[in-house]
Amino acid sequence: MERKITIEEEGIYREDYQMRMLKENHIEGLLAVKGRGADGKSYYDYDVSGKVSMKAMYEKSEIKGEDICCFLERLLAVIGETRKHLLNIHRIVLNPEYIFYESGKYYFCYYPPGTDNLWEAFHTMTEYFVKRADYKDQDCVQMIFLLHKETMEENYSLEKLVPRCLGMGKRKDLEVPDSPGYACTDKDKGVSFGREEALLSPEYDKEEHDWIAEQELGCCIMEETENMWTPVKRFLSRHKKSKWGDWDGLYIEEEEL
Repeated sequence: MERKITIEEEGIYREDYQMRMLKENHIEGLLAVKGRGADGKSYYDYDVSGKVSMKAMYEKSEIKGEDICCFLERLLAVIGETRKHLLNIHRIVLNPEYIFYESGKYYFCYYPPGTDNLWEAFHTMTEYFVKRADYKDQDCVQMIFLLHKETMEENYSLEKLVPRCLGMGKRKDLEVPDSPGYACTDKDKGVSFGREEALLSPEYDKEEHDWIAEQELGCCIMEETENMWTPVKRFLSRHKKSKWGDWDGLYIEEEEL
């Protein structure tokens, strides 16, 4: 039985080049979507048959390091595929309610009318990871701490950040979509997807960790997110020497679980 979620948008539905591109091509990692209009509104229906949302997955369980690795690899690949098809990467929805999982892979909604900024949305995702993390998993804590800190920078590079996290999580097999001369860049945020650079996984830097721990535990970042980061501070206290958004208009036709 087909199962879908629908995002509702005010305004008359008009099919643009993005929807035509999505209809004509199977883009790996993006959920199949159909657009329609009714009563002066636009509706975008996503096929989520056989899949479960990230939100449902982690309501009663914790996110582990291997889960973070799987998510990061998939996201980087989907961004690359989206660019190859001349679509706006900022229309990829990064929200646990709209990210689905099946058979070891994550799938994302592409929402043409969206107005979010992908880099800001990814930082918000790191805050979700902080809340749902397994703090017994040292790799998980290392990755989430790095992701949250680095994505607070205005011009962070996702392409450089992901391999560093995969190195922490002992996942050095990152694959970037392969195509002749493939090297896309984002001028606004300094993100590039050159194959050689994406395969680099820098080793853990103890001096950098010591500096981060000293600075972060004492600065305003910790003060502003006191409740969210309390588990991290407790973890760091025990391992000082170790390596280191809701949307309107959503309805689901069947229960997710």
